[in-house]
Amino acid sequence: MKTKSTFRSSLKATSHTLKASSGFTLVEMIVAFGIFSIIMVISVGSLVSLIEANHKAQALKTVVNNLHFALENMSRNIRTGYNYHCGFGTVTVPADCATIPAIQLVFKDRQGSYVAYRWTGSGDIERSRNTDPVALLTSDSFIPITAPEITIEQFGFYVDGTGNNDKEQPRVLIVAKGSMQGKSKVISRFNIETIVSQRLLDVEN
Repeated sequence: MKTKSTFRSSLKATSHTLKASSGFTLVEMIVAFGIFSIIMVISVGSLVSLIEANHKAQALKTVVNNLHFALENMSRNIRTGYNYHCGFGTVTVPADCATIPAIQLVFKDRQGSYVAYRWTGSGDIERSRNTDPVALLTSDSFIPITAPEITIEQFGFYVDGTGNNDKEQPRVLIVAKGSMQGKSKVISRFNIETIVSQRLLDVEN
């Protein structure tokens, strides 16, 4: 039977060397996470900016289309109408305003009803249609044809050739100046001139 001292002498001390394992230190992980966070913030910010820019572009396109439609509709109705009366006064009698523009134009359409276009002076273009020339010009009969995002700053009709014996075809020059703004803070300005000739031959109607 071995004694206690003999048992202890039989035990051998061993030593092991730990191999250094490759990996990230805490500082490296913090730096990597910081770089990743910066890249993600920039990427998300760019994406949001692109989406916002697209929405603004679509909104501005809608405003431009509204302005184009309003002027095109006005021009088409004037072209197919007759008995142009520029300005105020007796609207049933044709009248020129070749040198000084008027903010209102009245004429008869193809159905024989009276149509009036006017600039309110506060940014809108309005339209009215009625068989009665008196009721035509009441304030309640006018409706705006331009979007609220469009501000018409200057507007006028130049009319010439309404007389039956002047050997000239009646024509209307429309001049508009203003600005438009969609959802963006950028204001787009425009200057438009278009001339419309009466399609109906210049004979007494």
